[in-house]
Amino acid sequence: MKSFKHTIRALACAFTIAAVSTTAHAAELRLGSGFGDNHSSTRAMRDVFAAKVEELTAGRHTVSVFANSELGQAPEMVNQAQSGINFGVFVSSAFFNSQVPEIGVTNMPFIFSDRETAFKVFDGPFGEKMKPLFEAKGLVVLGFMELGFRNITNSVRPITQPEDLQGLKIRLQNNPVHIATFNLLGASPTSIDASEMFAALSQGVVDAQENPYAVINSFRLYDAKQKYVTDTGHFFDVIVFAVSKTALDAMTEEDREAVIEAGRLATLEQRSYAAADEATNLETVLSKGVELTRLTPEQREAFRTATAPVLDEVKSRLGAELVDEFLSAVDAAK
Repeated sequence: MKSFKHTIRALACAFTIAAVSTTAHAAELRLGSGFGDNHSSTRAMRDVFAAKVEELTAGRHTVSVFANSELGQAPEMVNQAQSGINFGVFVSSAFFNSQVPEIGVTNMPFIFSDRETAFKVFDGPFGEKMKPLFEAKGLVVLGFMELGFRNITNSVRPITQPEDLQGLKIRLQNNPVHIATFNLLGASPTSIDASEMFAALSQGVVDAQENPYAVINSFRLYDAKQKYVTDTGHFFDVIVFAVSKTALDAMTEEDREAVIEAGRLATLEQRSYAAADEATNLETVLSKGVELTRLTPEQREAFRTATAPVLDEVKSRLGAELVDEFLSAVDAAK
């Protein structure tokens, strides 16, 4: 009998230890990203999302943010969130094309004239239509954050017209729409993850790249032979903040709502950070000796005309109905 009681106690102790261990593991929500520590998205995750999750769940959940590609390259981090290995990821929308190709319709060139129009679209019915497509792939979108207007930098020459891109080896995200756009411009696109971009530019594997000023500054691309920048603003890019549907569904309703609310607040704050940081980031880039070319309206129109055929390619890839719906949403938001 004594032996039986000892056995029961031992089993109870083991169960308690296992339960505590499981709870402790579940309480840490791990987020991965390729952005640096000072990027607006990383700051928003640490300053707002992490703080609000802990506050609103009364400490039942904490958030750990792994920036600088600590958890792997962007596609890996998306897969980690999708499978539930990590709780979430915040990276460019381009890295979700494999899971949700429909998001690629928002990547067409020269569609958005300003950030306000873009976020009316992403916060409106069209953005809401995208979210279930992510959920079908095991991801819940907590926010569409601002990555910003993408601009071209290179080590060869100033870019003032589409012809200046002829033969230029340019690093791009692995995004079919982006690649098609730069093929039309006569460049030679190469898909390289952000974690390898600095080395590729420094070693001359590629001559050029395109990113918002925040990324150009955060990754110190002026130290990677990037002597010229042109304010093309060809794509407006968003950061998709997505989390594991399985992990979110496993939470209590109270904690799930708390995490969703923390995501909403962090998204709004990140957009505010990004807008405020833009001028400062450009100023820093120019202070490093990078030469800025500002396009005239006529020059910008030449780029728009040269890339217009991308519309037909996107229609053939994603369907004319989806493209037309997106363009109608943009028009309505203006």
